[in-house]
Amino acid sequence: MTKLSNEELKEILTKRIEKIKNSSLVDEKNINEESVKTLAKHLSLGNEIPPLAAKFFQIAPKMKVVWLHLCECTGCSESLLRSELPSFDEFIFDFFSLEYHETLMAANGTKAEELLEEVLEDEFVLAVEGGVAAIDTFFLTIGSKGESGFEILNKLATKAKAIFAVGTCSSYGGIQAAYPNPSKTCGISEVLSQKVVNIPGCPPSDVNIIANLAFYALFDTLPELDAQNRPVWAYGKCLHDLCERKAKFESGIFADTFDDEKAKNGACLFKIGCKGPYTYNNCPKVKFNSKTSWPVAAGHGCIACSEKNFWDEFGNYEKPMANIFSYAKLTNEKQNIEFTLKEQIEILSTMDFEFESNVKLILQNIAKNKLGASLIENYKKAFEKNYHFIEQNFDENSQISNDIWKYFEINFILAKGEFLKDKNDFLNAAKNYAFKHASPYDFKLTLAEKSKLDISKSFRMPLIYLCGGLDFEGIAYSALKAFEKSIQSVVEFNKQKIG
Repeated sequence: MTKLSNEELKEILTKRIEKIKNSSLVDEKNINEESVKTLAKHLSLGNEIPPLAAKFFQIAPKMKVVWLHLCECTGCSESLLRSELPSFDEFIFDFFSLEYHETLMAANGTKAEELLEEVLEDEFVLAVEGGVAAIDTFFLTIGSKGESGFEILNKLATKAKAIFAVGTCSSYGGIQAAYPNPSKTCGISEVLSQKVVNIPGCPPSDVNIIANLAFYALFDTLPELDAQNRPVWAYGKCLHDLCERKAKFESGIFADTFDDEKAKNGACLFKIGCKGPYTYNNCPKVKFNSKTSWPVAAGHGCIACSEKNFWDEFGNYEKPMANIFSYAKLTNEKQNIEFTLKEQIEILSTMDFEFESNVKLILQNIAKNKLGASLIENYKKAFEKNYHFIEQNFDENSQISNDIWKYFEINFILAKGEFLKDKNDFLNAAKNYAFKHASPYDFKLTLAEKSKLDISKSFRMPLIYLCGGLDFEGIAYSALKAFEKSIQSVVEFNKQKIG
């Protein structure tokens, strides 16, 4: 779904309110306007929307919600129960009508199954908690009729107005789908033909669950979704960029253990396993348990639980993503990086691209601000030999370069404390990296008739990652992927110009 402007949303809501007023559907009820304002704030709706939204919820029939449990642990329901604004009682009594929820409903057994059949005759939205075993369906058999979860899911999905995959299990398969996945569990979107909104997280926050349902209830359409069908308002930003410990990351200040003084003083947890730089979620902003806290604030690193295949692809939970800590069975495919890189360098030659390549001056430039000075000091302590090599082998004269290989060599020097003698040493390191996820490098790309690539701000990244425990394989892979991503953007831009 594409993003609708606030004016468009206002128009939709106004028309829906008028339609209800002029019908026999009016269902007057008291609504906590603070809860409506809170939902609107989370959804980044304009100031004119909350009064209209409150009016809508006051008179509109409550949207019926069927909550289906499949392969899961009920953690997503636990998250929902801890909602504050709106509270859970507001959720089920004022905003929505929770028609079916096996954990919370009074009915059980055949009576519960009868209720589910009755719901099929009405309009409802389907919230699914848990993955589905769609091939060996006996891994999930439910109820007195012995129906498989797959059968029940299909029956409900064909009738539902909208489908929400609540949690990582229903979005991507979750722990059941972890290697070797004996039950062949997968996310529900893999077996349904209908559109599915993914709300991943293990569990997702109560905010991400309720606000997405509220958006659909208000506007009768889905929120803007990204390429993985996740709502952009909730999953559009890197969690790391929202983290309260990011300044420590930029300073190269990392906790070495969970109970050391640095950890207690808010040091970055990357070195002890935080996967925040690879994760897209709004946890630092909305938190959990009625906005009490979230894992990083509580002292444990993010485990990328809202990312696909996080059980397999992010290594040891409490170690950085260095090869030595990989237990992933899904490693990088051996690609012909050298051939691809040759093509990318040819494209780069048509762009505006140059940078300072004197490593000594690069470090001096980084140290010009407070965070950078701290980073250089911490790098110097951790990699004394490398720092000494730079001091001995570089003078104070500027060396402007437009050779991307010089950039890769700088990464090599920072990591190894020696010059790169053979390009294959760099390429092979990247090929041998055990993870699929590159550590972010902040290349600045300006797309234009003659596109410009600015990498001057990115030199601090290998320093940060090295201080945080990432190995050279991770550095090489990440640098190559950052370059590849930039060139791909240029290629796409040029195609659009021609088209």
